[in-house]
Amino acid sequence: DLCLVAAGALDGFFEYELAPWDFAAGRLIVTEAGGRLSDCRGESLPLERTSILATNGRVHEAALAVVQRHLPG
Repeated sequence: DLCLVAAGALDGFFEYELAPWDFAAGRLIVTEAGGRLSDCRGESLPLERTSILATNGRVHEAALAVVQRHLPG
């Protein structure tokens, strides 16, 4: 999914709980393609289980607003 964001096939992707080994390589690929990543609260991604939002960069703030309205717990 993160590679699809990097390739431009998707504008964004989010997941509420991923381990770092599930997103580490994709994080690099999205960043190198000019995209943007954060956790679903808008913070930098930690090296621990977390939520993730990856976008093409242009829609990140809008996608973040939608995701934050639906955060579990």
